[in-house]
Amino acid sequence: MALLACTPALAQDQDDQNQIYLGDIIVTAAVRQGGAQDIRHFRQTAATGMPRPEMLTVEGLMGEHDLTIAPAHPCNQMFCLVTEAMSADLPLRPQDKLFVGLGFATNIDEKSYRRPPLNLVAVVDKSGSMDGEPLELVRRSLRQIVGQMTDEDQLAIVLYGDRSHVWMTPTRIKGHRQDILAKINEIESAGSTNMEEGLKLGYATAFSGQASFKGQTRLMLFTDENPNVGDVSAEGFMGMAQAASARNVGLTTIGVGHIFDDQLATRLSSVRGGNQFFIDSAAAVTDVFSKNFDMMGGELAHDLTITMKPAAGWAVTGVFGVPDNLMTSGQDGAITVSVPTVFLSTNGGGIYVTLGKAGERADLPAAPLSGGTPLLDASLRYTEARSRQVGTEQVSVAPPAQNASAPLRMAQRLVDQFLAMRDATTAYHINHDPKRAFTLLSELQARLGSAQLPGLKPEIALVDTMRAEAAYFSGYSSELPKAVRQMGLAGRWLVINADGFTDIRNGDVLTFADGTMTTTRNGKPHGDDEEDEDFQANEHQVFLRQSDIVFNYVLKGDRLTLSDAEAGSTARIALKRERDGAEARVKAPPK
Repeated sequence: MALLACTPALAQDQDDQNQIYLGDIIVTAAVRQGGAQDIRHFRQTAATGMPRPEMLTVEGLMGEHDLTIAPAHPCNQMFCLVTEAMSADLPLRPQDKLFVGLGFATNIDEKSYRRPPLNLVAVVDKSGSMDGEPLELVRRSLRQIVGQMTDEDQLAIVLYGDRSHVWMTPTRIKGHRQDILAKINEIESAGSTNMEEGLKLGYATAFSGQASFKGQTRLMLFTDENPNVGDVSAEGFMGMAQAASARNVGLTTIGVGHIFDDQLATRLSSVRGGNQFFIDSAAAVTDVFSKNFDMMGGELAHDLTITMKPAAGWAVTGVFGVPDNLMTSGQDGAITVSVPTVFLSTNGGGIYVTLGKAGERADLPAAPLSGGTPLLDASLRYTEARSRQVGTEQVSVAPPAQNASAPLRMAQRLVDQFLAMRDATTAYHINHDPKRAFTLLSELQARLGSAQLPGLKPEIALVDTMRAEAAYFSGYSSELPKAVRQMGLAGRWLVINADGFTDIRNGDVLTFADGTMTTTRNGKPHGDDEEDEDFQANEHQVFLRQSDIVFNYVLKGDRLTLSDAEAGSTARIALKRERDGAEARVKAPPK
């Protein structure tokens, strides 16, 4: 009742586009920060080869788990912090002594929450790299979204390749579901990837219908995040998203496909009003949208700042839950964390902090904490997304109790997992040390197995998959795992037959090494566009980034066949491995 008494307009006017209808029950609900909401792409990549460290975010890993800490007292405002502490127990960070959870809570119940009518603009990447399964996943997603939308909602679709156009003007769902589904099924792939133009047209479409629509407006970008035409910088895309958020249009990025650019997506989704999910299968489409669609635009608060000041003799040694660029240091060891947006969610989130001895106590025992002394003081400030009211709160973290709650222990174990997987993938890809990667993953596997926490089974399976590859490249296993067969592409391949290509001839040599394909003719590079080309590969396909071409490939012994994956194409290249020490390079982990 506290919220009703303080802000009656929120409960009285559900039709106003600047309000949220709360329903009849006001209790604690799940809340989490925007940005990456999963590590599905990291998991997908692990199934076909060791992921790279930049593909992993701790906030994405945590986003797949409900980490809601039960509050000791009811939350009586739109957004609150819930605190708890435990021993750090992070083997890779021995300087960390204590692990603190600043969990998120609200007095809104997601079960009674009814989102306002939605004016959704879907911006769809239809470029060549999206052909086949990625674009079918987008069509499937849009069909599911239409099935979940209400009669009061409306949908527009913008397509972009090398050019952009409005495929479907804003259309009310009521009375038009079948027509909308027919338009979705007609979307086809073609062109390069001018994401800049696609987003500009998408936002223009959103703004044009926003004024006359009673509800919320949101952009949903479906893409593999591999722009190669126009402004391809993260800063340019982030600027558009930031400006649109100021006009009450948030951005949900739906990553699709094997060649998804995690770094660009993470930066784009970290801006105000942004969040990001990844889909890699029909099952993922069902899971992501059935659980999250009504919450994707449920922006509760913007521009959160949490300033944490540790007790005397203690220092903040680590912060987990937001990207590094959203933290600043202040006086007396204070750390301020910025959270651009928090959303209603099916999984609770939070910020997690490690504490260690302050510098002046480096050679002394940890500072004692008396019964009434808080371990850490935190001050919170935020702006409610709809009402624009400013909320504040002051909380203190008590020293660790005897038994930590299961959500806090899960968060601690996930931070441990993040640290170990980050270091293992760095050892493997950057330092070319698969034995170090194997050791880190083996030790992590043992810790996860002994944690006895529900929900860790997929994490144990993920670590086991990564460990198997590290074992092979460490010499501890003699068989190349099926999941990493694409590494057999490494080396020099002689073209023995090229059919359907004007720039590849019999006798040319294609060399796959270190993420680059080099084409040579008579021992010399030929053609400015062909000399070097970045590539990515999985168990079945090779993607050439600059050319925006996807090949299906078949690798049998010393023979390789590349077939153009574009529908209807019969172009293919037959190659034979050149025996010049290539086998030794196949055994080496990729750089």
